[in-house]
Amino acid sequence: MYLLDANVFIEAKNRHYGFEFCPAFWDWLVRENISGRVASVQKIAEELQRKNDRLTDWAK
Repeated sequence: MYLLDANVFIEAKNRHYGFEFCPAFWDWLVRENISGRVASVQKIAEELQRKNDRLTDWAK
């Protein structure tokens, strides 16, 4: 299992894997999380939900 930190999500959104440009990346993250191959911790979820942007919506 891979444990992801906030930077993985933030940098992906801000750089090469924007939601509109590469939705497959975000779908992949969800699938891998459901399968148990990637995860994060509650503190990261809280950090991602501090703003009011697309990443916040996705994290919810």
